Amino acid sequence: EGTVALGGPGPGGGGGSATVVGAGPWPTPGGAATGWLPRGLAGPTAATGAPAATGAGWTAGRVVALVLGALLALISLGILIAGGAATWLDNTQRDAAGYLTSGTHTLSTGAYALTSDRIRLGSAADVFTPASVLGTVRIRVTPIDPAKAVFVGVGPEATVNHFLAGSSRAVVGNWANGEVDAPVPARGVRPVPPERLAVWTASTAGTGTQTLTWKPTAGNWTVVVMNADGAPGVAVAADVAATVPPLGWIATGLLIGGGVLFVLGVVLVSVPIVRASRPRAAAVA
Repeated sequence: EGTVALGGPGPGGGGGSATVVGAGPWPTPGGAATGWLPRGLAGPTAATGAPAATGAGWTAGRVVALVLGALLALISLGILIAGGAATWLDNTQRDAAGYLTSGTHTLSTGAYALTSDRIRLGSAADVFTPASVLGTVRIRVTPIDPAKAVFVGVGPEATVNHFLAGSSRAVVGNWANGEVDAPVPARGVRPVPPERLAVWTASTAGTGTQTLTWKPTAGNWTVVVMNADGAPGVAVAADVAATVPPLGWIATGLLIGGGVLFVLGVVLVSVPIVRASRPRAAAVA
């Protein structure tokens, strides 16, 4: 407690004074604490040297929201890219007959046959298989030497393996880039002309461009390209197409879904940053 001079005469002519209980020290203009202020009137002073209070900072909830928002933004970018790719494919790679067509690749080998890798289309017990989406598959093959007759056929993997057992062949392991796994010379037994065999699910042979159409079903399949007479040294230009369903609605759904996720991710990232950096009023003593 302390006494504060009020500076005026009292009733008896003396100087007036008042007693203040529970006061705290206050600074004089020179900075020294020489008096007292009533409780509740004391406020922040330069003498305390305390920094201004800020927001609550990075709480656990804000950190979780930031991480979740960043993940959603990354996922949305992948979905948006897929939607854009579907739009591009549907508008630029589909021909007048409704086939979604790959690029044309030049393939060659010194062996007796060019074959695809195993084509897995599920089993008959599956509720959904890739064959349900592919529709009709079209394979076009043109021999590099116009004078040569070429054969193209598709058959069950086990049947093809039995037919080419003992005869060298090259496998097209990366169709997207038109790459044959490795150069293979002619080795082993020369196979009989393939069109003589009734082992093919679908096949065609002749000079010039040969077009094979095939309705896929469940199972494991192999595509075979050979010279029609079974001679070694196969060189062709080929493309593959399929009547997959129109991709417009799929692309639209991907773009909308990706856009919604992106906006949500941006909100989850920005809100914690803004709130964590926002200043707040200092607490009253």
